[in-house]
Amino acid sequence: MLQTFRCQPISSIVSRSLHPKCSRFCSKHPRTFLQETCRKGQVPTTSAIARSFFRNFSSATNWEEPSGYDTGIRVTNSLRKDRVKVPLILSNKNVATWYACGPTVYDSAHIGHASSYVRFDIIRRILSEFFSIDVVQVMGITDIDDKIIKRSQESDISFSQLTKVYQDEFYQDMDNLNVLPATLYTNVTDHVPQIIAFIQQIINNGYAYAAPSGSVYFDVQAFGPQYGKLSTDNMDTGEAGEPNENLSEKRNARDFALWKAAKPNEPWWTSPWGNGRPGWHIECSAMASGIFGRSLDIHTGGKDLAFPHHTNEIAQCEGCFRSDQWANYFLHSGHLFLKHDVNKMSKSLQNVISIREVLQKYTANQFRLFCLVTKYNNDIEYGDETMQNAISLANQLSSFLSDSDAYVKGQLMCQPIDEAALMQRLSEVRDQFITALADDFNTHKAMEGLMDLVQLGNKQLQNTSKDTSGARSPGVIAAISTYINHVLNSLGVQFTQRNSPGSTASTRTLTSVLDASVEFRNSVRQWALDSSNSMTQNDELTSKEKKKLVMQERAPVLIACDQFRDGLADSGIQIKDRSIEHGTWEFVEKPSKTT
Repeated sequence: MLQTFRCQPISSIVSRSLHPKCSRFCSKHPRTFLQETCRKGQVPTTSAIARSFFRNFSSATNWEEPSGYDTGIRVTNSLRKDRVKVPLILSNKNVATWYACGPTVYDSAHIGHASSYVRFDIIRRILSEFFSIDVVQVMGITDIDDKIIKRSQESDISFSQLTKVYQDEFYQDMDNLNVLPATLYTNVTDHVPQIIAFIQQIINNGYAYAAPSGSVYFDVQAFGPQYGKLSTDNMDTGEAGEPNENLSEKRNARDFALWKAAKPNEPWWTSPWGNGRPGWHIECSAMASGIFGRSLDIHTGGKDLAFPHHTNEIAQCEGCFRSDQWANYFLHSGHLFLKHDVNKMSKSLQNVISIREVLQKYTANQFRLFCLVTKYNNDIEYGDETMQNAISLANQLSSFLSDSDAYVKGQLMCQPIDEAALMQRLSEVRDQFITALADDFNTHKAMEGLMDLVQLGNKQLQNTSKDTSGARSPGVIAAISTYINHVLNSLGVQFTQRNSPGSTASTRTLTSVLDASVEFRNSVRQWALDSSNSMTQNDELTSKEKKKLVMQERAPVLIACDQFRDGLADSGIQIKDRSIEHGTWEFVEKPSKTT
């Protein structure tokens, strides 16, 4: 439909929306921009009218529902400006092709980046673990651009040396955050020939032109009203190009560089238009298309990338392939803000906290829970209060799994458990959890139900009793803890358990040693606390006095037991004395102390 409009004069398409008195677009046509210009008595420019009309006209029609495999999930697709959730339909059954914008490796990644990568890692895990979809994810790494060149010159090292340091650091940061590695990482400098060929095809199709300087620009006007599928509030005033572009050689201020002519003392590659290097936007289009071809299921990134980066990616790919829809879904994550800071975290604003700094204060599980309790496309506030909430959630989950393990093994005694109520709630949570995930990956709602189940289980297990003769329900508790542990592992929250599947031989050996050590401590402690086995013979003492004397004699033994417990705690192993007869141990998370 839009291609048909492209061939018609603007006036003939929208003439019925002119105000009969002032001959201007007005509120009779429901377009916000045009309403405002008419209300202010201004005559909108032709280009502004065209942009506003086509963007708003296509708010629900610029996206065509693809044919293929319906996953049963509904998502907020940024290609639909009406924000209506649409079915996630994949080109191939149980396989999702996914391109993710990666980092520009000129500096350390910060937690604004981390929140986006963790949130999309959660979505990737949801697709694979809960909906049986194999995800083929490609992540593009920008290892040549203006910032990289500037930093390398300031550091007096080559750009390739600089980018290797920060790319390796990025991989380590993602591993520390338990973010799954991409199926394939692509570096811009490894794909320059493909990028040049991609640009040449856009030129051949009439949507780009070479300037006398040797730079090549995308021709937004020639591309027409299809440009701007991901337009945002700043599109009317924002520039589509990068900083430092030569405006004088552009046909239109909104044109953007595909190829940047070489400058003195900068890296360059040869091309048909002269020495130079790729522009920022073209690299992702060329690399994604080089792997996935003419179409793509899912494209992701922070919402700040919607314009101009993703908008320009779409134009480049659709201009190269002469297609109406390159990527079928764009998912954008919300921004991370520091508490009391209205600006999103950004290196340019110098309000960043590095990933390594955060992991010295909090654990990866705590940061992931911080991300899980907010929906991925909502903004998120980082501060002591929100992180304390994440720590509380982590403690509740870890405590329940530990207590469940102890209860099932007969090491924790409590009043009889309401089996029917727990099993009923488990069944409800299972259904509600999947329903929430299928509703645009609503982890906030999913986690609410999960924590309700945990709190119910904790409440029953904490109702301790010394009476061991009552009925026990280890099967019910085991069923709940197994489900919760499975869900958490599937979402990337992995508490170290004593018998975790896939434990290494060394971990199993450590477990056996700790079991034996804690059992020995239990026996020693039980003997030390039992005054009836005293060898003290003094008939003149009352039983109370004898007990006091025995406790004084055995105090060093109990102190040694406490020191043993405290020493293991420093190493991340917590011993819990659940009764005189029973003590258990568990791993306890600690933030990284490495720099």
